[in-house]
Amino acid sequence: MERFESFKYSYKTKETDNILMGISNCGYQRCEKGYTMGPVSRNNYLIHHVVSGKGYYEVNETVYEVREGDTFIIYPNVAVRYYADQENPWEYYWVGFVGADAKALLSRTDFTPEHMVITTHRSQELKELLLSIYRASGDHFHEHVKMVGYLYLFFSVLIESSKNKDYNPDISLTYVQKAVDFISQNYEKHITVTDVASQLGVSRSHLYRVFMKHLSRSPKAYLESYRVRQGQMMLRNTTLSINEIANSVGYEDPLHFSKVFKKWAGLSPKGYRQQALRANSKG
Repeated sequence: MERFESFKYSYKTKETDNILMGISNCGYQRCEKGYTMGPVSRNNYLIHHVVSGKGYYEVNETVYEVREGDTFIIYPNVAVRYYADQENPWEYYWVGFVGADAKALLSRTDFTPEHMVITTHRSQELKELLLSIYRASGDHFHEHVKMVGYLYLFFSVLIESSKNKDYNPDISLTYVQKAVDFISQNYEKHITVTDVASQLGVSRSHLYRVFMKHLSRSPKAYLESYRVRQGQMMLRNTTLSINEIANSVGYEDPLHFSKVFKKWAGLSPKGYRQQALRANSKG
């Protein structure tokens, strides 16, 4: 009798440096019989692709039987449970992701909140792309970019395989994408949310509504977190002073920068740089 061995390989990013799409985790696993995950709710999108065996996916009081070649999605802030079959447990590859592009890309696939499991005839290609995301994983910015590149290729397969060719773009998402693009090009110029809204020709309240709808965070929170991410990269990769970094990411007052940085990063800029230096010395 063939001996069955379970395994799990995974990677979780420390920071998301990307602008329109960021990967939060990825990996692959051959599960033990009956292996169960959940009930659990996540704050990012998560896609699993099953390459062998079968299992079950419970969401919104519906139970899907998921087999080899099937792909299932977990939406943000939705409680789900999934578990391997007792006789023929599944092996799957997965990727978790966030960002302004996520919703737009998913709208071009066959995934919907009512249709969370899809089947394509390109299972091997999907597996290889998810494996490529995992193999490209790392904490450096160029590795994040490479991971996201493979994620876009993964989406290109899902979109090309989609049976639903009737695409109705959400105009409100266009505002989010334009705002994100404007922030990425102008964050160092001391811009405010009012400046972003004026650039798009919409009110602050409208900009707030579309950001909450598509990113589940306010424009102010996005702008602050974006500036902090850029500051984190500079703290890790340059010898600029904290005052210089503060000014480089749009803060004239270094004390204000330190306060915002600590809110999002959990420690001061100085503490973050010291932590990064210790990690590099060990690596």
